[in-house]
Amino acid sequence: MKWRFCFFLAVIGILLAGMSLTASAQTQTCAPGWQVGISITAGEVLSFNGDNWQAIQGGYTTITGWEPPNTPALWSNQGPCSGGGGGGASCSASPSAPGSISAASTTSSGTILSWSAVTPPANCAIASYTVFENGSSIGTTTATTFMVSGLAASTTYNFTVAAGDSFGVSAPGNPISVTTSAAGGGGGGGGSCGPAWSAATVYSAPGTEVSRNGVNYQNAFWTEGDDPATHNGPPGSGQPWIPLGVCSACTALPGAPATPAASGTTFNSTNLSWPAVTPPAGCGITGYTVLKDGSPIGTTTTTSFNVFGLTAQTVLTFSIEANDGAGPSPPSSPLSVTTPACTGSCGGSGSVTFASYKDVTLNADFNTGLQQSAVTGTVEPVTSAMPNQTLVWAFATGTCDSETWAGISPAMEATNVQAFVSAGKHYIISTGGANGAFDCSSGQGLINFINRYNSPNLVGIDYDIELGQSQQIIDDLINATQAAMQQFPNLQFSFTIQSLGSSSANPITGGSAGTTVVNEIKRLGLTGNYVINLMTFDYGSTNTNNCVVVNNLCDMGNSAIAAAQALNQQSGIPFNHIGVTMMIGRADTQDEVTSLEDIDTINAFVISNGLPVSRFWSFDRDTPGPGGSSSNGNGVAALAYTREYMSSLGVP
Repeated sequence: MKWRFCFFLAVIGILLAGMSLTASAQTQTCAPGWQVGISITAGEVLSFNGDNWQAIQGGYTTITGWEPPNTPALWSNQGPCSGGGGGGASCSASPSAPGSISAASTTSSGTILSWSAVTPPANCAIASYTVFENGSSIGTTTATTFMVSGLAASTTYNFTVAAGDSFGVSAPGNPISVTTSAAGGGGGGGGSCGPAWSAATVYSAPGTEVSRNGVNYQNAFWTEGDDPATHNGPPGSGQPWIPLGVCSACTALPGAPATPAASGTTFNSTNLSWPAVTPPAGCGITGYTVLKDGSPIGTTTTTSFNVFGLTAQTVLTFSIEANDGAGPSPPSSPLSVTTPACTGSCGGSGSVTFASYKDVTLNADFNTGLQQSAVTGTVEPVTSAMPNQTLVWAFATGTCDSETWAGISPAMEATNVQAFVSAGKHYIISTGGANGAFDCSSGQGLINFINRYNSPNLVGIDYDIELGQSQQIIDDLINATQAAMQQFPNLQFSFTIQSLGSSSANPITGGSAGTTVVNEIKRLGLTGNYVINLMTFDYGSTNTNNCVVVNNLCDMGNSAIAAAQALNQQSGIPFNHIGVTMMIGRADTQDEVTSLEDIDTINAFVISNGLPVSRFWSFDRDTPGPGGSSSNGNGVAALAYTREYMSSLGVP
């Protein structure tokens, strides 16, 4: 046997040497370098940090955070390269902090920040700048100016800026303190503004001056359609527009918009539209605020807004405010909208997101990170097993800068992105859980985390908060979410917390973490597409302070309804920001059993009250067996719960 082993080693050595020679002989020339702001065509090859990458998808423009290694759904690594247009050297250093920033054209609600361009380290390029307001990220830009809006009058703010390249992000530069003027006041401007930039105009003669958002620019070369606010830099930077400085500030409020019109009204949604408002001289309309019954529910830069999560057979009033650099206009005349009754398969409107949680480690291929399930009786890729559209990947723990998936690396877990895209399935990234915590102390960190798993099929981010996390960690997640929402306006962000199922008691439990989540969301003013997702199971002992008791057992359907009602009534959280998550079959508390009839009960409530989320734990439990992590414990057939959700909600 020994001579055979030696012969085997010799053969392996020869093969490896041959492979090394082949690889060396086939070293690629670097393609042109990837950079922010270029249009991508499927199949084209670009280089990044010493590797060539081929575009899997096209038809989009590159943005900060979508570098090829961060977006496996968009790029395929073609291997190392050297020389050529992209260069073989890698960026291996973060940039230095930007110098002091300045503010100009400060009004009662905004200001314009500017700073000097940062010289990148060797073999690097500055990808973007991140702007921080009072320590929280409020946006990124490739320019050296940033227009801040939505500030409160007569208030002092501190702003800093950090620079980023493909290796990392610098420390924030020196801060600047800015105090907004009194309500209705203007701001000190610079010189007069040039003609307003137009996306439809060809600027062929270099040196043509235009203005955009209170800043004057001069074109460096022929350009059409390149927004000066996002495509500017100093002379020689390669950007089409050179910033010249701020110009006179807008000091006049816009007029009230015309009364909006409603179309396509359903039992829980309506589509609003209105004519564009003509801005006052020297001003530009920066957006519109939509009000429901006098309270803001969202903003948009267009003249339409889709409203979801309404209650059936309810009379509602909507009005619109226009915003410019001086502040908001008076509201428009109100529009009265009456939602109809819910009839038929109401959930088919698609306003409810149904998803089941998946323990990514259960049945996983630990060599590749591929998510698998044995729910059908055979271990197979989870995308093949699931009949529904959306799955929640559980759980990433640690921090957004250094997460872990219980032994599966982030890079391996990210390979599932392409598997889901190829299968036409959607996914939600979930963090935390019952056995781990997740923290994210900056908006840019969360943006980077999201981009590691981003694709057009990513529909949400979930924070599962069960370990009594501190207020600081909860505030970190809320502040980071506010920053990420600006870059990912279509993602839904959910805060999953433990609850009791009784309206006679405070519904939030979990070592006070749930109560802190609700209080801090309200205190920090989180708006937009967020959900407080109640885990409506594992109530403990069967008594009326914990759940709705029927026949000496917790009625799981009505207990979930009572929990949502209590959160709405006691905390003032509207139903369109509340979700529910059940545990199918027999829960960890053994006398709690969620039946198929309970699923119908809770989903009827979800539809009629406009809740945006209905989920269950967990996909792998949707099969008969003794219970635990991989079966339901009450003998219901495989995938019966999944199909009951799909049927009762009318969603895929």
